[in-house]
Amino acid sequence: MKVLQLTHKPPVPCIDGGCLAMCQITTSLLDTGINVKVVSIATPKHPVVHAENTATYFNKTRFESVFVDTGVTLRKAICSLLKRTSLQTDRFFSKEMAQKLKEIFSKEAFDVVILESIFVGNYMETIKKYSQARIILRVHNIEHLIWKRLAQQTKNPFKKTAYYYLSHSLKRFEFSLFKKIDGYMPITEVEYLYFKEKYPTLRSQTIPFAINLSDYQMRNHQIDEKNITFFHIGSMNWQPNIEGITWFLENVWKKVVEKYPQIHLVLAGKGTKTVFDDTNYKNVQIFDYVENAQQFMNEHDIMIVPLLSGSGMRIKIVEGLALGKPIITTAIGAEGIEITDKENIFIANTPEEMIKTITFCATHIKKCEKTGKNARDLIEDKYNQKNIAQKLVSLFSEFVFA
Repeated sequence: MKVLQLTHKPPVPCIDGGCLAMCQITTSLLDTGINVKVVSIATPKHPVVHAENTATYFNKTRFESVFVDTGVTLRKAICSLLKRTSLQTDRFFSKEMAQKLKEIFSKEAFDVVILESIFVGNYMETIKKYSQARIILRVHNIEHLIWKRLAQQTKNPFKKTAYYYLSHSLKRFEFSLFKKIDGYMPITEVEYLYFKEKYPTLRSQTIPFAINLSDYQMRNHQIDEKNITFFHIGSMNWQPNIEGITWFLENVWKKVVEKYPQIHLVLAGKGTKTVFDDTNYKNVQIFDYVENAQQFMNEHDIMIVPLLSGSGMRIKIVEGLALGKPIITTAIGAEGIEITDKENIFIANTPEEMIKTITFCATHIKKCEKTGKNARDLIEDKYNQKNIAQKLVSLFSEFVFA
């Protein structure tokens, strides 16, 4: 079986959750002996990086890419407005990439084409014209729902109007895409149930993000009750992260740190210094870049993911669970992960609940650590990559030989 995986950014290096999710699909297929070719859009934010740690991936996948300037300009915005198309997806389309795909399909036949997210959906016409492959959409999020939730959260009337418009245009594009694909692979049951209700006859199977357990060695980490470090790691290129951390700092951290001076907060991720460096919060340390995300998580105690909007599975939470970290998040942050509150994670949706949970963790260290150990058990049981690889092979065989 031959698969072409079309991505909206290079999957390697795995600098964020989206990259990790795409790379996991690639490696799972390769491990089962399936021939995979990766074709990627490179962008100003996500260029192709030729380095020692990407060379093997590029060779195994016969990687090819096309640079696309995805920056938003007034001209692009006006064009999408007049055409009633989605600005977010339009900016990923280029004639050069369409030509690249045409050339690839003229030389090689594929059984399946994976569209990694709706952001490569505008290449559907090219794929259908030059290939007989089955087209499967990888659903990372319900994209329009992210912008709808942002609109509901913001109080700024101009932002609210803009977010609602972006949500509506994305929704139109998402639904139109589902009428053209042969099937889809949602990352969580939330996406599966949402689209299954609207497209009940379309082939689908939930393929969650999974962990290669050998890559996530759980350390015997003990929390020092006299110096407890809470931490968040995530790119501030993503609006829900900015919104969530701003809310957390203003409504939670400012209050709880006064009562518990032994606690500290460490923020890390691309753009974090740019967004938060001029703020003046007690016991907060900010890093714009960490060389090794897993090492960063292992060095600190309790993970904070205060998401108020967004959609899909939060890959960093799955990684944190795999490393046995106690995690405090919201219901939206934990969406799509089969967790149990107070058993393998802590769910807190309001400032009061967050403060109460942080207080519990700071004063019940052993129970907090036990939650982290239970988190690792959950990953071993439900999110093991070996099991997911077999589901992928079975699903693709259904499409190809049906």
